[in-house]
Amino acid sequence: MQLTKEEQAILDGESGEGAQKAMELVVALGKIYKADGLVDITSAHLSGASYKTIGDGGLKYLEDMVKGGAKVSVRSTLNPIGMDRERWAEMHISEEFAKKQNRIVDLYGQMGIMTTCSCTPYTGANLPKLGDHVAWAESSALSFVNSMVGARTNREGGP
Repeated sequence: MQLTKEEQAILDGESGEGAQKAMELVVALGKIYKADGLVDITSAHLSGASYKTIGDGGLKYLEDMVKGGAKVSVRSTLNPIGMDRERWAEMHISEEFAKKQNRIVDLYGQMGIMTTCSCTPYTGANLPKLGDHVAWAESSALSFVNSMVGARTNREGGP
């Protein structure tokens, strides 16, 4: 897989441990899919936001990324989470779950991700333009962006 000098520098750790870990993951996926190289994107929409989905392992991963200085470099939004952030007790969500869920959202925010907690990022601050390449999770959102907007994305997964 061919990397630009800038991408290789990130992979070599020159932009910090968090960026290096992220690049290692992207390069590993690229190799699996036999990609020739990376494509610049204009935005991202992330899944892997619910504590029920990612559990303690995902929470630790996010903590490690924040400790490593990871920051997003494009406009990025967050998929729904495992509870209502304000009315979780009324939904019979345990306090332990709520604390961990809120910690996950806060960690994403520390990396510069807009904590929209929405499956429709295009209704707010994350509307791509015709021809943009984006990296989005959430099947309904990517169908909209590919079909209606004319931007391009695969279906990306969580951590």
